Amino acid sequence: MFKCLGLAILMAVLWFSPVTAIDGWDALQRGDFELAKKAWLPGAQRGEVEAQLFLGHLEVMRDNHVEAAKWYHRAAIKGNGTAQTLLASQYLVGQGVKADPIRAFAWYEIAASQGHANAARAREATAKQMTTEQISVARLLVDKWMTDGLPNQPD
Repeated sequence: MFKCLGLAILMAVLWFSPVTAIDGWDALQRGDFELAKKAWLPGAQRGEVEAQLFLGHLEVMRDNHVEAAKWYHRAAIKGNGTAQTLLASQYLVGQGVKADPIRAFAWYEIAASQGHANAARAREATAKQMTTEQISVARLLVDKWMTDGLPNQPD
């Protein structure tokens, strides 16, 4: 009986031990992008928003902006204001997605509506570079997304 209990305790310690877990941030700081990806990918695939956001950051560091947009988008549609803001910025400059100030404004608006201060500032700066018609189209897009749901795929 004690042998089984000892084995169970050992298994629990190994299972929950931070020594055996891969720390994505530590790997990233060391420049080990593959190990960081290995740490975050399972959670991201399970739908964990923070892991999706971290993979977006990782892909930006690797200059793989198309993949970054995909991960940011996954986190953005789940309501993460930081991911929404970063995805909007990608639309604004055409990094990993086709440049689209209307979509940029819309994503900034969604994030700003959640209280994301940087998104609100970026939305206002973006609006200054847009026509009145473009802003109207962007606001209609936001209304559509709020009614029908956020888009499942980045464009």
